[in-house]
Amino acid sequence: MIERRASALLVSAVIALTSLASARADGLRVHLIGTGGPELTPERTGISTLVDANGRKFLFDVGRGALQNIYLSRIHPNDVTRIFLTHLHNDHYEGLPSLWMTPWFMFARKQRIELWGPPGTARMVEGMRAMFEHDLEHRSNPFKREDLDIKVKEVAEGVIYDEGGVTVTAFPVEHHDGNPAFGYRLDAGNRSVLLSGDTTYHENVVKYGKGVDVMVHNVVAFSEAMLKAGAMKPVLDKLTTPEQAAQVFTKAAPRLAVFSHIVKKELPGAAGDDIVLERTRKAGYAGPLRMGIDRMMIDVGQEVAVSAPLPTHGMPELDKLDAKF
Repeated sequence: MIERRASALLVSAVIALTSLASARADGLRVHLIGTGGPELTPERTGISTLVDANGRKFLFDVGRGALQNIYLSRIHPNDVTRIFLTHLHNDHYEGLPSLWMTPWFMFARKQRIELWGPPGTARMVEGMRAMFEHDLEHRSNPFKREDLDIKVKEVAEGVIYDEGGVTVTAFPVEHHDGNPAFGYRLDAGNRSVLLSGDTTYHENVVKYGKGVDVMVHNVVAFSEAMLKAGAMKPVLDKLTTPEQAAQVFTKAAPRLAVFSHIVKKELPGAAGDDIVLERTRKAGYAGPLRMGIDRMMIDVGQEVAVSAPLPTHGMPELDKLDAKF
């Protein structure tokens, strides 16, 4: 069960998967805020990954439940204002309205959100503002509505963020009915994280992911019965199977490969997770590999260390404007 895996992680606290003696710690932490796909499961919320680079937060996709899991990860929502969307399928941004509005009226967030995404992102934001027009105009609080303005930057291949020693590079991938779709690579000092976004096997993931510290990759897996029926071909044409992921990981050779945006119809729970990992191994990948779970943390330094989700009991209530964890 997923719960038993989390307990085992808690017992070991931090598990060192691999090391690079010559590397220096750069304060890079990856939070798997949500690891699910569009399907509803009891153990996974929507896809969302946060990279903390020396205290600066970079959020990639904002799936359902993102705000709640950011809070449960002991990250103050006010600090999450740099957001990158891989594509415009709803399960990748349906958590955006909550992250946009709630910290504004609850915690007096003044820093405006910056949003990077594919062509069409600006129009999506206009529609979001129209949807929440009544709330924007009539909610009673002392905070400036101008603080809700979003700075939108539509992306193309190449470096799209370069500030304070952190760069983010966008690269196109193939997601069929989700195109244009992008993956992202973040570099901070000599540390790096690649996020595949939603894509079938794509050489750009290999190209931009060569030797990264952490590769966070989507995966899709179906039961043998569903595969034989052939009904899942449209999904298989736009996401990455365990066998395809094994090729990507083998060629790119990340220090740690992690599955997220996990779609595994009829393969539920921990048993389904094991099947995905087993298929990846059978396809030839022998390197460090983890199945992502919500709120798992990965610290990238001389070692790449995985730790369990923090417990939810004893969480402070953010009922004061100056609340800090």
